[in-house]
Amino acid sequence: MAKTVIAIDPVTRIEGHLKAEVVVENGKVVDAHLSGGMYRGFEQILKGRDPRDSTQIVQRICGVCPTSHANASAMAQESAFGIKLTDNARLTRNLILGANYLQSHILHFYHLTALDFVDGPPTAPFIPRYANSDHRLPAAANQMGVDQYIEALEVRRIAHEMVALFGGRMPHVHGIVPGGTAEMPSKEKLVEYAARFKKVRAFVEEKYLPIVYTVGSLYTDLFKEGQGYKNCTCFGVFPMDNSGKNKLFKAGVYVDGNDLPFTPLAISDDVNFSWFDD
Repeated sequence: MAKTVIAIDPVTRIEGHLKAEVVVENGKVVDAHLSGGMYRGFEQILKGRDPRDSTQIVQRICGVCPTSHANASAMAQESAFGIKLTDNARLTRNLILGANYLQSHILHFYHLTALDFVDGPPTAPFIPRYANSDHRLPAAANQMGVDQYIEALEVRRIAHEMVALFGGRMPHVHGIVPGGTAEMPSKEKLVEYAARFKKVRAFVEEKYLPIVYTVGSLYTDLFKEGQGYKNCTCFGVFPMDNSGKNKLFKAGVYVDGNDLPFTPLAISDDVNFSWFDD
């Protein structure tokens, strides 16, 4: 029986550090393990600190989606302090988070995964690449992908500017604080935000979505790969009023094909599958 262990460490083009290890017997994968080897320790960093510092500290968890962590921290403090948001605070936070959402999705497709589907010229950032790449796009669509890869860098910069208009900077915004935001949504800044949003929206609708659908139509076999348990959780995001219950993306849990209500208290954290002591 031919048995081989293949390890890839680190796995590239993801946010964080990951090791993938597979066991192959007679040409077939029979076991696989994923492990994150870098301990972050944000719980220890926060211990003993003024809770108002947490909106800044937790953003360092990620440079791509810091606004999500800032929002979560601010929401936790508001719950503890009994603070209610005003309409302006809620809407301004939605604008900050929404702009970061756009930037993050564009980053994910073009600059983290498109290199698997788009065959670029033999120059950086398109090299180095895997020796046996599986490129299926026809020539015209492939060239569109190459051109859009470069253009997407500029579009992401514009989305960063949208965040910074109300967040102060990006990444790791200053403007999300318990009770709302540090920046008042003035007419002038709303106009600047809207002008930038118009450019980002045009790119998403006219270029990003069409090539995503093109790639999906040519790699239908991959829909059967790496499906995992098919379960997911959504906390809910973009509140539409100040009740905290009516959100654009609804909270919920999808388990074994069933839609279930989201119950935050049902979430647990343990170290059963780690190398740490309890």
